[in-house]
Amino acid sequence: MSTKPNIPIIVGKKAVLVVDTGLGNPAAHVIAEEVERLAPGKPLYLTTTHFHPEHAAGFGGFPSGTKLLRPSIQENELNADKGRMLERFRIHNAEALSKADYGKPELFKNEKTLDLGDVHARIFWAGPAHTYGDTLVYVPEDRALVTGDVVQNLATPTFLGGNIGPEEWLHTLQIFAPLKPKLVIPDHSPPGPGEKLISDEEAFMMALITKTHEAKKSSLSEDDSVEKVTTALHAQFPDWIMNPLTKDGIRRVWKRKA
Repeated sequence: MSTKPNIPIIVGKKAVLVVDTGLGNPAAHVIAEEVERLAPGKPLYLTTTHFHPEHAAGFGGFPSGTKLLRPSIQENELNADKGRMLERFRIHNAEALSKADYGKPELFKNEKTLDLGDVHARIFWAGPAHTYGDTLVYVPEDRALVTGDVVQNLATPTFLGGNIGPEEWLHTLQIFAPLKPKLVIPDHSPPGPGEKLISDEEAFMMALITKTHEAKKSSLSEDDSVEKVTTALHAQFPDWIMNPLTKDGIRRVWKRKA
């Protein structure tokens, strides 16, 4: 996945919401300059889709007075695991993350809605997927849904969050699918038609789960099952970018009891 994610800026008549910081303070500073160009002088809110450094470690690049909002479950995950993830990302991004700053957020439990002035932003946690604290933002006036890494466009899922498997990810997708957004804005791939991208992601998860169960029932080893299922998914979803960490999702299904 690219370390240069999409950064949505939601502008209302009264205030602005930015979703994610970019990779460290330098990237966030560029975003803050764009916000000032689009909406000079308006109060600025910031939220983060999850705690990984290219999404959350740039709070220091935003102006003083920026109000950071984050669900408690994401903050807890950040505090428990940010050191490991920072080291992982610093291997190739040492300068950008030299002064990583996650900020001190106002916490909420599962959901918070902002009135930005004729535009509303529903910030909510629907369940574990890419991480335990994945957070989405829905703008009802535009029927637009910011999905972070939970839904991508023609790109396979990346399994990085603890022991979260495709089953939990699929359940989370099914929770917010009834929103039927017109537009989905992922973190690491182009925006696209919302209902289709969500249903495609559901289909991929179901195929991964089903094919893995079938491979295990046929007495294939874990490694052989991973290779067989990966090949089958390539064939079923030929236009998708296959992330190597998708194989970890296959392993997580294989290791569980059917």
